Amino acid sequence: MRAGSLNIWGPYRDAHNKFRLKISENGQTRSICFRTYEEADMAKARLRDDIASQQVYTIGEAVRQFCEHLAETRGIKPESVAWTGAQLEWLPQDAALSSINQERAEKLYRDLVSAPNPRTGKPLSSATHHGRLGLARRLYEFAIKHDMCRTNPFTAVTPIGRKRVGKPQLRIDEARRFETKSLELAQAGDAAALGALLMLHLGLRQGEVAARVARDVDDEGRVLWVPSGKTKNARRRLKVPEVLRPLLLKLIETTPPGALLFYKGDRVPPTNYFWSQVRRLCQLADVPAVCPHSLRGLHATLALEGGATSDAVARALGHGSFAMTARHYASESSVDNAKASKVSTLLGNSSAQVAANAAQAATASAAAGPDADQLVGLLKGLSAQQLAEVLAKIASPSN
Repeated sequence: MRAGSLNIWGPYRDAHNKFRLKISENGQTRSICFRTYEEADMAKARLRDDIASQQVYTIGEAVRQFCEHLAETRGIKPESVAWTGAQLEWLPQDAALSSINQERAEKLYRDLVSAPNPRTGKPLSSATHHGRLGLARRLYEFAIKHDMCRTNPFTAVTPIGRKRVGKPQLRIDEARRFETKSLELAQAGDAAALGALLMLHLGLRQGEVAARVARDVDDEGRVLWVPSGKTKNARRRLKVPEVLRPLLLKLIETTPPGALLFYKGDRVPPTNYFWSQVRRLCQLADVPAVCPHSLRGLHATLALEGGATSDAVARALGHGSFAMTARHYASESSVDNAKASKVSTLLGNSSAQVAANAAQAATASAAAGPDADQLVGLLKGLSAQQLAEVLAKIASPSN
């Protein structure tokens, strides 16, 4: 445990009835011994309470240390750390951490829910204020762990409203129109349209598209490298669809190896860049406006509908497991359809094999006869059980 210039370690067991606390304060180190572990642990708790009562931390100071912790120990990117700090600005920064009790925490959250979004003038979405409440809980968990306060007032605060999971997606015919228009524009040199097509075909995040440079296109346009991303699972090598390969090759012809592919500038574009680009493409394709994340979700949905395994879809999206994919990306119906397809496949394997064997045997038996085509046609009209009976009779020695 650490607080200010005071450090406390232990309890350490030195003997059967000797438990030691090691204390370091202002460069001086000393030890205190107790007969039982419980006595030592209680003494440590009293010291911790004394320290907490002497040192008062503000919420603003706790937010600063929390963000430093995310950057230094969790490896969170600077822009994500800055976003986290901004999401906690609804808390009173100058107030002491210990001054927020459950009643005040509930009022702060209710005020957050009712306050209009300064950008749109509309109330915050349930997902947004749920997320900010969750961050407040994490902030206090961090503060408790680092002896800045003793309780978490946000633990018992109940989220208001139902959070919508996933993003609205284009339907299949709409996705085809979106793809057709985007291909037309990409062929005319619209790099942003090609970036949107990668989101749809490969399930890339908008940030992953925005950060791609020319050297990430490899093996004559067949491979796209994603060396890093939002999570540790984001690192992957993706096969480029043939329809996009010539467009990527054409783009890298005029782009230096280290230059951004889908944005003209030295820095990765802001997050709202591809939002506006995807909405522009939706308008041109005459389909409902969706966001870049929706294209990623549509990729998962269509991949599952097309027969891809859940693990393959999760890996393509850079997820550690399919649970995240199913919860936030693939539509519920596609997940259910994929499960039903697996069941149908398992149930149909035996009858399909019987049918194939029966047809093969019947075709071979009748190949020399003049009515072979007619016989095959009759066999195709039989059920799996009837075909099995025919196969059994053909294989019988008495026939």
